[in-house]
Amino acid sequence: MEITLPHTQLTQSLELISRISTKHITLPILQCVRLEAKDGKIKLQATNLEISIEVPVEGVVMEEGVVAVPAQIFLQSIQFINQKEVTLRTEDQVLQLETVGTNTSIKTFSDEEFPKLSQLQGEEVKLQYSTFAYGIKGVAFSASQTSIKPELGSVFIQQKKENSLTLVATDSFRLMEKTVSQKGLVLDQTLMIPQKNAVELAKICEVVGEDPVFITNENQCALRFSNGIYISSRLVAGSFPDYVQIIPKEFVTHVTVLKDDLLKSFKKTNIFLNKFRQVSIMVTKDNLTISSQNNDVGHTTDTLRAHVEGEELSLNFNQQYIMDPLSHINDDSIKLSFAGIGRAMIMQGATDKSLRYLVMPMNK
Repeated sequence: MEITLPHTQLTQSLELISRISTKHITLPILQCVRLEAKDGKIKLQATNLEISIEVPVEGVVMEEGVVAVPAQIFLQSIQFINQKEVTLRTEDQVLQLETVGTNTSIKTFSDEEFPKLSQLQGEEVKLQYSTFAYGIKGVAFSASQTSIKPELGSVFIQQKKENSLTLVATDSFRLMEKTVSQKGLVLDQTLMIPQKNAVELAKICEVVGEDPVFITNENQCALRFSNGIYISSRLVAGSFPDYVQIIPKEFVTHVTVLKDDLLKSFKKTNIFLNKFRQVSIMVTKDNLTISSQNNDVGHTTDTLRAHVEGEELSLNFNQQYIMDPLSHINDDSIKLSFAGIGRAMIMQGATDKSLRYLVMPMNK
């Protein structure tokens, strides 16, 4: 194989694709990028068996060929080149990177070991990339980080209303639901995308910056962009929890407070958290009091002016769990709705009802 490519485009393509490659003890080929030059076209491929990506690259093909190259070594070698063009040539299982005045040799893998990738056939709809990515980023943090229950480690996507998508993630202690606009989209099935894969789909959408075709079948979903970039992910099998049943229908207390005040108070409590990361919230007639205590460090208490409706109460929460959603709420004011002692709290923007966050209190 011998090809010449623009340095900038090759670097950008490798940065995009190398996030998919992963170190694997039993399958070292998965740390590689597959580089193919055929029929005058050049493309890069990577997969970790959970998610796969293909990126076309412009260039001149002098000699066709295929090679698998360790992704990080390839990228790092390319990044230190300051020429406009790079010539890539294979010679005895070695990839030669050549420019004016430089030459780098990288040992390669047999491309026969690389998994065969094919593009998905299934239902196709046009997706609005910006709101899709925004929705994923708004809920993904609530998914479980363990693989014990795969459905809890996924982002659940469904169409509850016309011209919109509803995305949900939960780890059973907290849950985030976000509804985003998707004009003209009709999604006939519900999907569970592994959390890490969903985040990667969102990143690719933002990097490419255009509306892709969204393709789905029973086992996979994929995004295909007009510039030839294609990324696919496996779907989680099974059923997502019937989360609507756990959302309280009645509340004993509603509190509206400024978002900035709440955020500053939570940041301050971070200094004095105990090993359980416990923060106490007390609601009184006109105030919201937030406190934390660590016997080895000290304690802090902040009393915030708030609009309170309903009963006075006091609950303990995991500080990270009630701080995480604040960056995803765009309103200046936050509404906290309490279902009672030992029951869930709902957090929303005061005016924006497209987002709903549920968190359970701590027993301690």
